[in-house]
Amino acid sequence: MKHLIDPGPSRKGWHRLQTVLKCPRLYALKYLADTPASTMAPAEALVKGSMIHVGIAHHYALQMDEWKGKEDQLLTPAEAVVELAERQPGGVRAAWLKYVDEILEVLAAYQLHWNSENWITKAVEHELMVHVFDEERNESVLYTQRVDAIWEHPISGKIYYVDHKSAGRWSGRSLGQYSISGQMVGYQMIGQAKYKEKWGGVLLNVIEWPKSGKAPMFTRVPVEPAPYAVANFKSTILHAEQMVHKYSDREAMEWPGAFHGGACWNFGPCKFLSSCQWGGMK
Repeated sequence: MKHLIDPGPSRKGWHRLQTVLKCPRLYALKYLADTPASTMAPAEALVKGSMIHVGIAHHYALQMDEWKGKEDQLLTPAEAVVELAERQPGGVRAAWLKYVDEILEVLAAYQLHWNSENWITKAVEHELMVHVFDEERNESVLYTQRVDAIWEHPISGKIYYVDHKSAGRWSGRSLGQYSISGQMVGYQMIGQAKYKEKWGGVLLNVIEWPKSGKAPMFTRVPVEPAPYAVANFKSTILHAEQMVHKYSDREAMEWPGAFHGGACWNFGPCKFLSSCQWGGMK
């Protein structure tokens, strides 16, 4: 059986810390409580983003030395997209399958557009790992992030962490939000420490979905530097971990709720909104 690159989130990554900073109770309900699996399909953007991600991951994996001579053991990019959709639970599988043809068209256009690129792919879906020392608790805290790809520039030899971003519409305003994103700040923190003078930065590999009968658009842009945020990011990691530790002996519904629009109703209701509204696990 051919291999599918679908590693999921990293072990101790930013998304979980972002969640506890957004709403401690959401963190407890999502990561600690025995809540039933959702029977609702994820949002369209998440479904399409997941499928184009896995297709691109296979596209670059096939360029790596790791798979040379073993290409027949790895799904092709197109096969990977279909396989990811097929692996979804029965109740939501149809919601994934309906986007397959669109994703395959965009993936083929992506491969054609970047056909002549000569970046050297060093890794795909790679988990980064650092330890951050917490002086208050006198212990080392594991922090991880999974990077979509690691590329080496063929001329300068600089190393870049690459994040694939799919969007309905891309603009300069879209780019601005990423310089201060914890995900990107974490990449910068780890990359600078690991590669030093060879560090090139974080590169957004943008896929803009086709609209109004037009072709998809592809662009690559470096994430703007945020040296102050990078220098202070360890304190943010520790603050979030200390919050998890502080409430760890409570039941999920006893963790404090955030009660603001950005947490409870961000592009639609939080899936645990009724629990906070009425109490209990709903």
